[in-house]
Amino acid sequence: MEERRVSYHPIPLLKRQDRYVLVWKTCLLALLSLTLLSACSNSVAPSPAYGTPQQSNTPTPTPPSPSSGLLPGQAIWKNGVSSYLFGTNDSVDYSDDNFVTDPHHIIQSSLKSAHFQIMREFIFHYSIIDGHRTTLGTNPQIQLDPKNPHEYDMPAEQQTTVTPNVPYGYELETRLKAIENSGMQCMIVLPSIWTDPSNPTDPFTMNHIYTDPATGKVETDLDFAEKVVAYLGNRCNLYEIGNEPDLDVYPASGSVVPHLRVQTYLNRWTEFVKALRQINPKAKFIGPVTASDQGNDCTYTTQGTSCYMRNFLKGAKAAGVLPEAVSFHWYPCDSATDGFNGNGNCGPAKAQSYAMVTSEVKGWIRNDLGKNVPLLITEWNADPGANPLQENASFMTQFTQQSMNAMISAGLDGAFQFDAQDNGGYGHLDMFDITKNDQPKAQYYAIKNLISQYIT
Repeated sequence: MEERRVSYHPIPLLKRQDRYVLVWKTCLLALLSLTLLSACSNSVAPSPAYGTPQQSNTPTPTPPSPSSGLLPGQAIWKNGVSSYLFGTNDSVDYSDDNFVTDPHHIIQSSLKSAHFQIMREFIFHYSIIDGHRTTLGTNPQIQLDPKNPHEYDMPAEQQTTVTPNVPYGYELETRLKAIENSGMQCMIVLPSIWTDPSNPTDPFTMNHIYTDPATGKVETDLDFAEKVVAYLGNRCNLYEIGNEPDLDVYPASGSVVPHLRVQTYLNRWTEFVKALRQINPKAKFIGPVTASDQGNDCTYTTQGTSCYMRNFLKGAKAAGVLPEAVSFHWYPCDSATDGFNGNGNCGPAKAQSYAMVTSEVKGWIRNDLGKNVPLLITEWNADPGANPLQENASFMTQFTQQSMNAMISAGLDGAFQFDAQDNGGYGHLDMFDITKNDQPKAQYYAIKNLISQYIT
């Protein structure tokens, strides 16, 4: 898979505005699927005019049995469908109008009334917008240092894009309350896993390095992660370690930061998970959060292909620190054109690819981890970039319905649409229309309709 793609760490990334995704991503997968090979060679058609939502008449097949064991808050609905298939993301907010601020009082109530089940929430150590250290709150569930009453409220609450009005509020607490107000479970992404006591130098020069006033020492990413997990306690029991660690990072200032090689990621995984499990034994930890099903850093030999995902699974087993769930991201339609309209490169075959990659990674989990654990696609949508096609209601309805039916047919345990509302991809990835006072868009209604079919 491609190496040079913009990741989520500092500035132009979480927005997924300029993700330099190479075309051969999908074509390489075509080696595994003749169907996708055909889709990869389709001619490119102009974006169609905006359409109206359409309902699919294709019956959804009953999925295989879910992976052994349920994650915290997960339920099994009608026909064996996992409730965690109906999740979404909240990432970095590039506008004061976002899921957390919800200025028109539409986003949170709409997610709740539709019964969206889980929110994947990014908590960076340092803001990728201006480098400030993320603030936590005043209501910790676990006090790591009983002698320090200001362990979580320093630095003090401050104005941010998440909390633009007085009182400014603490970022972690404010985000968790928004999730709770939406009636959803939470999964926290801890994307910052670069520094620990043995690796104290932060590679991101824009970060305003924070010194813990209680210790006088620079707070490492591991220190920060420990505080997040302790602060939340049982309010949140799901954590992803890192985010797309197989991608190089292109910060707004400074040099390119090379991605974490799989052995380095395994070292951080082992260290972070062992430490965080000590703080919250009920918490479940998820990795490797790769940018695709197999991930980067592939080598090809006569014995077979070796890539980030499988090397993580084998390494986690060897280290004895197994993930409670496995995760990756899937955007099958780079530079998408409407294939449901007959001529474009993103149509039924690309939607069906969700079943292919689900089955593929489930097989690797069985073979390499030696144990069935839940599989999650923690980011998904049609195109990872700022593609206006994703405003086409007809296209998005069909893509969403068929993609989710493919996930269900393959027995996927969890799926998180990217994203709810943070001006992602200049708004084209959002489920709520930032240009129309946050009115829900076609993808929201498509997922809402599927939820109504399966919820118990």
